[in-house]
Amino acid sequence: MHISITGRLGSGKSTVAKIIAANYGYEIVSTGTALRKIAADLGMTALEFNKLMTADPKYDYMIDNESKRISVERADEKIIYDSRMAWNFAVNTFKVYLYVNTAVSAKRIMGDTTRGSVESYKDIADAIAQVNDRMNEENKRYFQIYGVDNLDLCNYHCIIDTEFRSCEEVAELIMSEFETFCKDPEHYRRFCLR
Repeated sequence: MHISITGRLGSGKSTVAKIIAANYGYEIVSTGTALRKIAADLGMTALEFNKLMTADPKYDYMIDNESKRISVERADEKIIYDSRMAWNFAVNTFKVYLYVNTAVSAKRIMGDTTRGSVESYKDIADAIAQVNDRMNEENKRYFQIYGVDNLDLCNYHCIIDTEFRSCEEVAELIMSEFETFCKDPEHYRRFCLR
């Protein structure tokens, strides 16, 4: 069984996925990296690219179909999806949602040098506005294309607020809950830690 991690922008998804990959031998399938590369290749910001994707869903279908294919063809491998929508497409995943409030999210994103020139902000207020816009654009797009609300926490098995936890602690919590989930998925009680 695979693990899918989604959540708010700047919640630590990619860092947590990297820790799980390093400590537990998982391979990461990251849609965010793919999307940022396509945006950069097109000379667009992440927000501009999200708006393009709303008008032309071919990029969403490409990426989401790939997640589904991997989940079926490689069902017995240790894979973790760092993806907004893998929870909906990848078959048989432990669905994790990482939460963080928007102000903290914006500060983290502003300090993240791995995002390159695709995401740039004048100040914290601009970052908060762009984070909110991007999150709303993405969720609107997912609802239009797939009829699902990515921000509905009922979609997930495990919800963790990452504001006051290190990424290492979050990774350990996920793996602990994943172990419990694997023992009896049908009777697993949703885990929500704020």
